[in-house]
Amino acid sequence: MSKERARRREARLKLTERRVADEQVRRETERARAARRSALSRRRGTRSGRSVRRSARSRERRAIIASGLLVVLVVTYLVFGSVSLVVGVMLVAVIATPALVAVLTDRSKK
Repeated sequence: MSKERARRREARLKLTERRVADEQVRRETERARAARRSALSRRRGTRSGRSVRRSARSRERRAIIASGLLVVLVVTYLVFGSVSLVVGVMLVAVIATPALVAVLTDRSKK
């Protein structure tokens, strides 16, 4: 019985050692991959993921402005019941939206 227990313990130890070695290889591979990515981004002169975050914020900002504009148009139609007034508000919004974006966008952080 104790010989069988010793064999099982030895098998568990080997399995644990193999797992530790596999984990170490995985970490080394990940570290090398991160180093390559970092070197590549330094060569390009950009930080990793920076442009993605900026474009995501830009998309969110556009969605917020579009949602607000849609709400204003629907409320205008519901309150006044005039399609021509809705078109007029839409034209004013098309002209005013770039100014609104300029006000909401902080250009000091480049």
